[in-house]
Order: sequence, then C-alpha cells, then structure tokens
Amino acid sequence: MPVKNAGTYLEPCLDSILAQTYTNWELIAVNDGSTDGSAKVLSKYATDYSNIHVVDSEGEGIPKALRKGYGLSRGEWIHRMDSDDLMPAEKLQLFMERASIGTVVTGKVSYFCDEYTVGEGFLKYANWLNEIMESGDFWRDVFKECPIPSSAWLMHRLDFETIGGFKSDLMPEDYDLCFRIMEYKLKVVRVPHVVHHWRDSSTRTSRNEKYYFPIAYIPLKVHYFVKMAYDSSKCLVLLGAGIKGKKMAKELLEKEISFKWYTNNPNKVGHDIYGLVIEDEQQIDFDSSQLILAISSPEDQLVMRKRLNELQKINNQDYFWLF
Repeated sequence: MPVKNAGTYLEPCLDSILAQTYTNWELIAVNDGSTDGSAKVLSKYATDYSNIHVVDSEGEGIPKALRKGYGLSRGEWIHRMDSDDLMPAEKLQLFMERASIGTVVTGKVSYFCDEYTVGEGFLKYANWLNEIMESGDFWRDVFKECPIPSSAWLMHRLDFETIGGFKSDLMPEDYDLCFRIMEYKLKVVRVPHVVHHWRDSSTRTSRNEKYYFPIAYIPLKVHYFVKMAYDSSKCLVLLGAGIKGKKMAKELLEKEISFKWYTNNPNKVGHDIYGLVIEDEQQIDFDSSQLILAISSPEDQLVMRKRLNELQKINNQDYFWLF
C-alpha cells in the first residue's frame, strides 16, 4: 500500500484493514516521502500490530512504491490497497472464497466523499464498472476505460509474477496491469458485492497527477492496441480529429503505423494535419478496414454504433472505441 501524505484518511483506512473478517494477511505500507505525519501513524500501527510492516521510499511515485512493497511481501496472494480508501469488512474473505491459480478476483465499487458531493465523472465510472461486473463482459470496452479497479483485485503470486507484476513503467499503472491480465488470458472472477470504497477528495492522486488524466491514457491504449489487436492485413482507419484523435494520430505515427484519417466534422475535411489529409467519414470502406474510434460526442457515438451494428461489425475486432 503506497502512502503519500494521506493525512486524516490514513487511520480509517488502516482500521478498515484491521477489521477484515479474513485475518491471515500482512500489510506492507510504503511511506513514499510523506511530510504530513503519515510516517508517525504508520509507525504506531506497525508497533501495535505484528502483521503491519512499514518501509520508507524516496517519494518517487506510486509505481516505485508498489515495487518496493511487493519486493518485501511474503504472501501467496497479492492485493493492492490505497491509503485514503476503505475496505468493507468482508472484502478479503469474499476474495479468498473465490481465489484460485489462473484467476483474478474482482468486484463492485462505490465512491464516497467527506468534503463535497462526489464528482459526476467518478460516479459515472463507478456505475460503468458495476454494470460490467453484472454483465461479466469485462473486456467489452477495455480500450475505453479500465474495467478492473486499481484496489479491487486479488491474484495468486505466481500469476502476478507471470504477467510482470508492478515492473512496467507504462502509466497509469493500474490500467497497464489490466491490459496485461487480458493479454495473459487470466480468468476474471466476479464478486457480486461492493468490495472497495473509493474516497473522492481534493487531494486524490487521480485529480492531481497528470498521469491519471484521461488524455494521458492514450499512449497506453495505442500501445496495447498495436500489440494485441492491430491487423496489418487491413487498412487502419482513425475516425475523429479532435484533441484525442490528434493525440492518437501522433502515437501511431511515432510507431510508424500507417493509417487513413477520417472525420465526421465537415469543417475539418481536407485539412492537412501531421502530413495527412483528413477525409470525410462517408468515404470509409468498412469491409476492408479496422477502425479506431476517437469520437467524443455521445450523440455521434450512438449514430456510429448503430451504423456498425447494421454492418454487423464486431467490437474489439473490426472496430475499437478508445473513448
């Protein structure tokens, strides 16, 4: 569990871990350069409870703190926790009841906030996650959003090592781990209950660190699209020439992946961007193409979904929603 200036949220987090109905656990808490008294709180809990261990890191960020903590762990089963969140009392028990080698156990999430009303974006994400948990179709929109929550999974140490653990430098680290779970075809097992309470706060990392802003996910998404899904026998089409579409185009060009660029915005047709002329989407040959969709407007997304369904195109094979 990385800890960086968790403030008043740290003790409730630790107490929720101590309250687990499953008691055979160890916590490796990594103090990542805290300056707010978190180190003192961790030291007290480590003194009082023999299964809580504290180590200092140099304040170099979550991925390095995770690596350091994992390197000191001894457990057969691996789980990550965030220091400002809360565990339901049955979380680890529910996970362990379903755990087996070759699987990743996950479950539903909820958001809460002590400071203000939970942000609409966070609520939308939680609802999306929980709908996926209900359906069991985890990889349906994997290129749009991360379908396995960062602190709501458990897997066997052998599987964790096989997929690369926390060794990757790709960001955000939780989304990267999710893609590797899919890449290595681990079975995802659902818990039909809320297993994690996410705290929304003004100091939350996802609100303040650029690596966790959605626009920063594009290099990761393009990386795994090229690695796992790109079909070089077809014409690759990028549809969308807004900010996100341009970012995707740059990533593809840097990887020397050839593609044709289209837009549904008449004002952008014919423009030369990065040496490519933007064409009208009406000219797309859907039968010979593989599509990356970077359409932001919900209305335009609905129109395109209908069109793709009518053409009997297959999600994550013929086309990919990256937003």
